[in-house]
Amino acid sequence: MSILNVMEVRPGMCVQKAVYIPDGTQCLLKAGTTLSIKHIQKLKELGIQEVDVADRYTLFVSPEDKMQEALEEDFVSVLRKVSPKVSEANKNDSVMAVADFLEKLINKIAMEEEILQFMMEMRIIDKVRLYDTAIYTAVLSGLIAGCMRLSAENIYITVVGALLHNIGLAEMPTLLTVERRNPQQESLWKEHPTYGYYFALQKKIRKEVADCILYHHEKWNGSGYPKGAMNDEIPIHARIVAVCSSYASNVMYKNITPYMAVEELYGTSGMYYDSKVVNSFVTNIPIYPLGTIVRLSTKEVGIVSNIRKNKGARPVIKVYYNRVNRTITEDKIVDLGEERTVFIEEIL
Repeated sequence: MSILNVMEVRPGMCVQKAVYIPDGTQCLLKAGTTLSIKHIQKLKELGIQEVDVADRYTLFVSPEDKMQEALEEDFVSVLRKVSPKVSEANKNDSVMAVADFLEKLINKIAMEEEILQFMMEMRIIDKVRLYDTAIYTAVLSGLIAGCMRLSAENIYITVVGALLHNIGLAEMPTLLTVERRNPQQESLWKEHPTYGYYFALQKKIRKEVADCILYHHEKWNGSGYPKGAMNDEIPIHARIVAVCSSYASNVMYKNITPYMAVEELYGTSGMYYDSKVVNSFVTNIPIYPLGTIVRLSTKEVGIVSNIRKNKGARPVIKVYYNRVNRTITEDKIVDLGEERTVFIEEIL
Protein backbone atom coordinates (compact mmCIF):
# COMPACT_ATOMS: atom_id res chain seq x y z
CA MET A 1 0.00 0.00 0.00
CA SER A 2 1.34 3.46 -0.96
CA ILE A 3 -0.04 6.95 -0.48
CA LEU A 4 1.02 8.89 -3.56
CA ASN A 5 0.78 12.52 -4.55
CA VAL A 6 -1.67 12.80 -7.45
CA MET A 7 1.21 13.92 -9.70
CA GLU A 8 2.88 10.51 -9.12
CA VAL A 9 -0.22 8.45 -9.88
CA ARG A 10 -0.15 6.56 -13.19
CA PRO A 11 -2.87 4.89 -15.29
CA GLY A 12 -3.18 1.23 -14.34
CA MET A 13 -2.60 1.67 -10.61
CA CYS A 14 -5.24 0.13 -8.36
CA VAL A 15 -6.99 2.25 -5.71
CA GLN A 16 -6.52 0.72 -2.24
CA LYS A 17 -8.82 3.09 -0.34
CA ALA A 18 -11.94 4.77 -1.68
CA VAL A 19 -11.51 8.38 -2.85
CA TYR A 20 -14.19 10.93 -2.02
CA ILE A 21 -14.81 14.36 -3.54
CA PRO A 22 -13.38 17.16 -1.36
CA ASP A 23 -16.60 17.82 0.61
CA GLY A 24 -16.74 14.13 1.56
CA THR A 25 -20.34 13.63 0.45
CA GLN A 26 -19.80 11.46 -2.61
CA CYS A 27 -17.49 8.57 -3.44
CA LEU A 28 -15.49 9.37 -6.55
CA LEU A 29 -13.51 6.12 -6.83
CA LYS A 30 -14.27 2.86 -5.07
CA ALA A 31 -11.52 0.71 -3.58
CA GLY A 32 -10.28 -1.68 -6.24
CA THR A 33 -10.80 0.79 -9.10
CA THR A 34 -8.08 0.63 -11.77
CA LEU A 35 -7.10 4.20 -12.51
CA SER A 36 -7.45 5.49 -16.06
CA ILE A 37 -6.20 8.71 -17.62
CA LYS A 38 -9.69 10.17 -17.24
CA HIS A 39 -9.77 9.26 -13.53
CA ILE A 40 -6.45 11.01 -12.94
CA GLN A 41 -7.58 14.11 -14.84
CA LYS A 42 -10.71 14.25 -12.67
CA LEU A 43 -8.63 13.94 -9.49
CA LYS A 44 -6.53 16.90 -10.57
CA GLU A 45 -9.60 18.94 -11.56
CA LEU A 46 -11.12 18.42 -8.10
CA GLY A 47 -7.90 19.36 -6.34
CA ILE A 48 -7.44 15.95 -4.69
CA GLN A 49 -3.82 15.79 -3.55
CA GLU A 50 -3.24 12.15 -2.55
CA VAL A 51 -4.39 8.67 -3.54
CA ASP A 52 -3.91 5.43 -1.64
CA VAL A 53 -2.84 2.76 -4.16
CA ALA A 54 -2.33 -0.97 -3.62
CA ASP A 55 1.05 -1.32 -5.32
CA ARG A 56 2.74 1.51 -7.16
CA TYR A 57 4.92 -0.94 -9.11
CA THR A 58 2.08 -2.97 -10.61
CA LEU A 59 0.04 -1.49 -13.47
CA PHE A 60 -3.05 -2.83 -15.21
CA VAL A 61 -3.20 -0.40 -18.13
CA SER A 62 -6.13 -0.75 -20.52
CA PRO A 63 -5.55 -0.73 -24.30
CA GLU A 64 -7.54 2.52 -24.54
CA ASP A 65 -5.36 4.29 -21.96
CA LYS A 66 -2.19 3.07 -23.64
CA MET A 67 -3.54 4.12 -27.03
CA GLN A 68 -4.48 7.56 -25.72
CA GLU A 69 -0.94 8.13 -24.54
CA ALA A 70 0.56 6.74 -27.75
CA LEU A 71 -1.75 8.72 -30.05
CA GLU A 72 -0.86 12.02 -28.40
CA GLU A 73 2.86 11.27 -28.34
CA ASP A 74 3.04 9.92 -31.90
CA PHE A 75 0.96 12.75 -33.37
CA VAL A 76 2.98 15.48 -31.66
CA SER A 77 6.26 13.78 -32.57
CA VAL A 78 5.37 13.81 -36.29
CA LEU A 79 3.84 17.30 -36.03
CA ARG A 80 7.02 18.80 -34.61
CA LYS A 81 9.17 17.13 -37.26
CA VAL A 82 7.02 18.69 -39.97
CA SER A 83 6.55 22.00 -38.13
CA PRO A 84 9.22 22.62 -35.47
CA LYS A 85 8.78 25.45 -32.98
CA VAL A 86 11.36 27.48 -34.89
CA SER A 87 10.29 30.16 -37.33
CA GLU A 88 12.89 29.51 -40.01
CA ALA A 89 12.07 25.78 -39.98
CA ASN A 90 8.53 26.48 -41.26
CA LYS A 91 7.43 27.56 -44.71
CA ASN A 92 5.65 30.54 -43.14
CA ASP A 93 4.44 31.78 -39.76
CA SER A 94 0.87 30.65 -40.43
CA VAL A 95 2.01 27.02 -40.36
CA MET A 96 3.47 27.53 -36.89
CA ALA A 97 0.19 28.93 -35.57
CA VAL A 98 -1.78 26.02 -37.03
CA ALA A 99 0.68 23.51 -35.55
CA ASP A 100 0.24 25.02 -32.10
CA PHE A 101 -3.53 24.64 -32.49
CA LEU A 102 -3.17 21.00 -33.60
CA GLU A 103 -1.01 20.17 -30.59
CA LYS A 104 -3.90 21.17 -28.35
CA LEU A 105 -6.53 19.58 -30.58
CA ILE A 106 -4.98 16.11 -30.43
CA ASN A 107 -5.43 16.10 -26.66
CA LYS A 108 -9.18 16.46 -27.21
CA ILE A 109 -9.30 13.87 -29.98
CA ALA A 110 -7.34 11.37 -27.88
CA MET A 111 -10.08 11.49 -25.21
CA GLU A 112 -12.61 9.86 -27.53
CA GLU A 113 -12.80 6.11 -26.84
CA GLU A 114 -14.27 5.16 -30.22
CA ILE A 115 -11.35 6.78 -32.03
CA LEU A 116 -8.86 5.08 -29.70
CA GLN A 117 -10.41 1.69 -30.39
CA PHE A 118 -10.07 2.19 -34.15
CA MET A 119 -6.47 3.40 -33.81
CA MET A 120 -5.56 0.39 -31.68
CA GLU A 121 -7.10 -1.93 -34.28
CA MET A 122 -5.05 -0.35 -37.06
CA ARG A 123 -1.87 -0.46 -34.99
CA ILE A 124 -2.31 -4.18 -34.30
CA ILE A 125 -3.13 -5.11 -37.91
CA ASP A 126 -0.39 -3.17 -39.73
CA LYS A 127 1.49 -0.48 -37.85
CA VAL A 128 3.21 1.09 -40.87
CA ARG A 129 0.54 0.95 -43.55
CA LEU A 130 -2.44 1.71 -41.30
CA TYR A 131 -1.40 3.35 -38.03
CA ASP A 132 1.81 5.25 -38.86
CA THR A 133 0.49 6.38 -42.24
CA ALA A 134 -2.74 7.55 -40.59
CA ILE A 135 -0.78 9.65 -38.08
CA TYR A 136 1.31 11.27 -40.83
CA THR A 137 -1.75 11.85 -43.00
CA ALA A 138 -3.61 13.43 -40.08
CA VAL A 139 -0.74 15.81 -39.29
CA LEU A 140 -0.44 16.93 -42.92
CA SER A 141 -4.23 17.20 -43.31
CA GLY A 142 -4.60 19.26 -40.16
CA LEU A 143 -1.87 21.66 -41.26
CA ILE A 144 -3.45 22.07 -44.71
CA ALA A 145 -6.94 22.55 -43.27
CA GLY A 146 -5.62 25.25 -40.96
CA CYS A 147 -3.61 26.97 -43.68
CA MET A 148 -6.72 26.98 -45.89
CA ARG A 149 -8.43 28.80 -42.99
CA LEU A 150 -11.06 26.19 -42.26
CA SER A 151 -12.90 26.66 -38.98
CA ALA A 152 -11.76 24.89 -35.82
CA GLU A 153 -14.69 22.51 -36.19
CA ASN A 154 -13.73 21.65 -39.76
CA ILE A 155 -10.09 21.15 -38.79
CA TYR A 156 -11.27 18.65 -36.17
CA ILE A 157 -13.36 16.80 -38.79
CA THR A 158 -10.39 16.74 -41.19
CA VAL A 159 -7.91 15.43 -38.62
CA VAL A 160 -10.23 12.68 -37.33
CA GLY A 161 -11.21 11.78 -40.89
CA ALA A 162 -7.52 11.47 -41.75
CA LEU A 163 -6.82 9.30 -38.71
CA LEU A 164 -9.64 6.93 -39.65
CA HIS A 165 -9.65 7.22 -43.45
CA ASN A 166 -8.39 3.66 -44.00
CA ILE A 167 -10.19 1.93 -41.14
CA GLY A 168 -12.19 -0.05 -43.73
CA LEU A 169 -8.95 -1.83 -44.69
CA ALA A 170 -8.93 -3.43 -41.25
CA GLU A 171 -11.62 -5.73 -42.67
CA MET A 172 -9.31 -6.91 -45.49
CA PRO A 173 -5.78 -7.08 -44.00
CA THR A 174 -4.54 -9.69 -46.48
CA LEU A 175 -4.80 -7.11 -49.27
CA LEU A 176 -2.55 -4.57 -47.57
CA THR A 177 0.68 -6.03 -48.91
CA VAL A 178 -0.60 -7.21 -52.29
CA GLU A 179 1.24 -5.19 -54.95
CA ARG A 180 -0.80 -6.35 -57.94
CA ARG A 181 -4.42 -7.07 -57.09
CA ASN A 182 -6.48 -9.34 -59.33
CA PRO A 183 -9.92 -8.11 -60.46
CA GLN A 184 -11.69 -9.70 -57.50
CA GLN A 185 -9.20 -8.24 -55.01
CA GLU A 186 -9.42 -4.85 -56.68
CA SER A 187 -13.21 -4.89 -56.46
CA LEU A 188 -13.02 -5.67 -52.73
CA TRP A 189 -10.32 -3.04 -52.22
CA LYS A 190 -12.54 -0.35 -53.68
CA GLU A 191 -15.15 -1.11 -51.04
CA HIS A 192 -12.93 -0.13 -48.11
CA PRO A 193 -14.17 3.50 -48.00
CA THR A 194 -17.74 2.17 -47.74
CA TYR A 195 -16.76 -0.30 -45.03
CA GLY A 196 -15.04 2.49 -43.12
CA TYR A 197 -18.06 4.76 -43.48
CA TYR A 198 -20.39 2.25 -41.87
CA PHE A 199 -17.87 1.25 -39.20
CA ALA A 200 -17.65 4.90 -38.17
CA LEU A 201 -21.41 5.36 -38.05
CA GLN A 202 -21.80 2.19 -35.99
CA LYS A 203 -19.41 3.65 -33.41
CA LYS A 204 -21.40 6.90 -33.35
CA ILE A 205 -18.60 8.84 -35.04
CA ARG A 206 -20.10 12.02 -36.41
CA LYS A 207 -21.50 11.96 -39.95
CA GLU A 208 -19.07 14.54 -41.37
CA VAL A 209 -16.12 12.36 -40.34
CA ALA A 210 -17.79 9.27 -41.83
CA ASP A 211 -18.30 11.21 -45.09
CA CYS A 212 -14.60 12.09 -45.13
CA ILE A 213 -13.80 8.37 -44.88
CA LEU A 214 -16.31 7.52 -47.61
CA TYR A 215 -15.08 10.11 -50.12
CA HIS A 216 -11.29 10.07 -49.60
CA HIS A 217 -10.66 8.04 -52.78
CA GLU A 218 -12.90 10.14 -55.01
CA LYS A 219 -11.15 12.10 -57.78
CA TRP A 220 -11.68 15.69 -58.87
CA ASN A 221 -12.61 14.51 -62.41
CA GLY A 222 -15.06 11.85 -61.17
CA SER A 223 -12.83 8.84 -61.86
CA GLY A 224 -12.52 7.77 -58.23
CA TYR A 225 -14.49 5.40 -56.04
CA PRO A 226 -16.85 4.28 -54.54
CA LYS A 227 -19.39 6.84 -55.81
CA GLY A 228 -17.67 8.51 -58.74
CA ALA A 229 -18.23 11.92 -57.11
CA MET A 230 -16.44 14.91 -58.63
CA ASN A 231 -15.43 18.51 -57.93
CA ASP A 232 -17.37 20.12 -55.09
CA GLU A 233 -19.49 16.99 -54.61
CA ILE A 234 -16.48 15.76 -52.64
CA PRO A 235 -16.40 17.28 -49.12
CA ILE A 236 -13.44 19.59 -48.55
CA HIS A 237 -12.23 17.40 -45.69
CA ALA A 238 -12.01 14.39 -48.02
CA ARG A 239 -10.27 16.45 -50.71
CA ILE A 240 -7.57 17.41 -48.22
CA VAL A 241 -7.18 13.86 -46.90
CA ALA A 242 -6.95 12.52 -50.47
CA VAL A 243 -3.91 14.70 -51.22
CA CYS A 244 -2.18 14.06 -47.89
CA SER A 245 -2.92 10.33 -47.90
CA SER A 246 -1.46 9.97 -51.39
CA TYR A 247 1.72 11.76 -50.38
CA ALA A 248 2.04 9.91 -47.05
CA SER A 249 1.61 6.43 -48.52
CA ASN A 250 4.05 7.21 -51.35
CA VAL A 251 6.88 8.29 -49.08
CA MET A 252 6.22 5.95 -46.13
CA TYR A 253 6.01 2.52 -47.72
CA LYS A 254 6.01 2.78 -51.52
CA ASN A 255 9.64 3.95 -51.59
CA ILE A 256 8.86 7.02 -53.68
CA THR A 257 11.07 10.02 -52.94
CA PRO A 258 9.39 13.14 -51.52
CA TYR A 259 10.38 15.02 -54.68
CA MET A 260 8.63 12.52 -56.95
CA ALA A 261 5.61 12.32 -54.62
CA VAL A 262 5.19 16.09 -54.91
CA GLU A 263 5.67 15.92 -58.67
CA GLU A 264 2.87 13.36 -58.79
CA LEU A 265 0.58 15.76 -56.94
CA TYR A 266 1.55 18.56 -59.33
CA GLY A 267 0.96 16.36 -62.35
CA THR A 268 -2.52 15.26 -61.26
CA SER A 269 -3.65 18.58 -59.76
CA GLY A 270 -6.97 19.62 -61.29
CA MET A 271 -7.48 16.10 -62.61
CA TYR A 272 -7.38 13.80 -59.56
CA TYR A 273 -6.99 16.39 -56.83
CA ASP A 274 -8.41 19.81 -56.03
CA SER A 275 -5.76 22.25 -57.29
CA LYS A 276 -6.39 24.59 -54.35
CA VAL A 277 -5.56 21.81 -51.91
CA VAL A 278 -2.45 20.81 -53.85
CA ASN A 279 -1.30 24.42 -53.99
CA SER A 280 -1.79 24.76 -50.23
CA PHE A 281 0.20 21.55 -49.69
CA VAL A 282 3.22 22.59 -51.73
CA THR A 283 3.12 26.14 -50.34
CA ASN A 284 2.92 25.23 -46.66
CA ILE A 285 4.46 21.79 -46.10
CA PRO A 286 8.28 21.63 -45.90
CA ILE A 287 9.00 18.47 -47.86
CA TYR A 288 12.66 18.55 -46.82
CA PRO A 289 12.94 19.98 -43.28
CA LEU A 290 15.54 22.60 -42.46
CA GLY A 291 18.87 21.01 -41.58
CA THR A 292 18.20 17.75 -43.44
CA ILE A 293 21.28 16.10 -45.01
CA VAL A 294 20.53 15.29 -48.63
CA ARG A 295 22.14 13.93 -51.77
CA LEU A 296 21.41 15.87 -54.96
CA SER A 297 20.88 14.40 -58.42
CA THR A 298 24.40 15.73 -59.17
CA LYS A 299 25.59 13.28 -56.44
CA GLU A 300 26.77 16.20 -54.30
CA VAL A 301 25.84 16.10 -50.60
CA GLY A 302 24.70 19.07 -48.60
CA ILE A 303 22.32 20.39 -45.97
CA VAL A 304 18.95 22.10 -46.47
CA SER A 305 19.66 25.70 -45.44
CA ASN A 306 16.52 27.60 -46.48
CA ILE A 307 12.98 26.27 -46.98
CA ARG A 308 11.10 29.58 -47.21
CA LYS A 309 12.54 30.94 -50.44
CA ASN A 310 10.88 28.50 -52.86
CA LYS A 311 7.67 26.47 -53.10
CA GLY A 312 7.38 22.72 -52.86
CA ALA A 313 10.40 20.43 -52.95
CA ARG A 314 12.84 23.13 -54.08
CA PRO A 315 14.78 24.35 -51.01
CA VAL A 316 18.20 25.99 -50.93
CA ILE A 317 21.10 23.59 -50.29
CA LYS A 318 24.53 24.35 -48.85
CA VAL A 319 26.88 21.82 -50.47
CA TYR A 320 29.66 20.27 -48.37
CA TYR A 321 30.74 17.20 -50.38
CA ASN A 322 31.36 16.73 -54.10
CA ARG A 323 30.08 13.88 -56.25
CA VAL A 324 32.86 11.53 -55.10
CA ASN A 325 32.16 12.31 -51.42
CA ARG A 326 35.16 14.59 -50.92
CA THR A 327 34.87 17.72 -48.78
CA ILE A 328 34.76 20.86 -50.90
CA THR A 329 36.68 23.97 -49.91
CA GLU A 330 34.62 26.56 -51.74
CA ASP A 331 31.37 28.06 -50.46
CA LYS A 332 28.75 26.48 -52.71
CA ILE A 333 25.01 27.15 -52.58
CA VAL A 334 22.55 25.35 -54.84
CA ASP A 335 19.17 27.06 -55.09
CA LEU A 336 16.81 24.40 -56.41
CA GLY A 337 14.31 27.12 -57.26
CA GLU A 338 16.78 28.35 -59.88
CA GLU A 339 18.55 25.08 -60.76
CA ARG A 340 15.44 23.43 -62.21
CA THR A 341 17.28 20.39 -63.61
CA VAL A 342 18.70 19.50 -60.17
CA PHE A 343 16.63 17.81 -57.49
CA ILE A 344 17.05 16.00 -54.17
CA GLU A 345 17.68 12.34 -54.85
CA GLU A 346 18.03 10.98 -51.31
CA ILE A 347 17.71 11.93 -47.65
CA LEU A 348 20.79 10.76 -45.75
